[in-house]
Amino acid sequence: MRSLANPGLDPAITMLKILLVDDVRQRLESGVALLQGPETAVFTAGTGAEAIAAAKARRFDLVVLDLEMVREDGPGTCQMLRTDDHTRLVPLLVLAPSGTEDAARRAGADHLLVRPFAEAFLRGEVERLLSLVGRAAPRVCVDTPVSYWRDGQPASGRLIDISRTGFFTATPEPQPLGARIEVSFTLPHPYSGRRVSGEAIVVRRSDGDGKGFGCRFFQVTSASQRFIEEFLERAAPPPEA
Repeated sequence: MRSLANPGLDPAITMLKILLVDDVRQRLESGVALLQGPETAVFTAGTGAEAIAAAKARRFDLVVLDLEMVREDGPGTCQMLRTDDHTRLVPLLVLAPSGTEDAARRAGADHLLVRPFAEAFLRGEVERLLSLVGRAAPRVCVDTPVSYWRDGQPASGRLIDISRTGFFTATPEPQPLGARIEVSFTLPHPYSGRRVSGEAIVVRRSDGDGKGFGCRFFQVTSASQRFIEEFLERAAPPPEA
């Protein structure tokens, strides 16, 4: 990953984080090479305890566990991840040898891929699950000015909503899908004065009455990420009973 123009950005900060859990180094290295990309950061753990320790340090969007571990109990590790408070709500994709599907489901696997499968199929399933994470992220309605730049050209609009993974901007000048923009805005009350800055990728555009575009965060400053999460925690409506 790289920064486009803003030296204040931390390229290690992305909004989509994957944790690979396996005790076979070669498989971990292959998984990182396969899944690391411009919108994802991939981390690794060799045991369930290491995975939980990693989840205490950062929020993951997806955990991928290889059930066929060599030194660890694969189903036991799966069950550990499903019961610990730091990982139990994170989507879990289990890679399981043929004949172990029932054991994986009993251990709490949310999603299952049965070997053998092609690398492209694994990558596609991970992309599908991450897209579901983005759409499921709670959104909060806002109304605040936003400035953005594409290829050095400035533009502006109104921020309409925001989530942990992205935002929607109302503007008479929608940006093309796939465009990467630099963005800057100030969060509204009670976070007035706290500025969010970073880079985003356009993933949706609207040309109707609500003209504008939706973006997924690509990378933001660590302070911006903290401001967004604190704002959402306070502003999001309580879950329905």
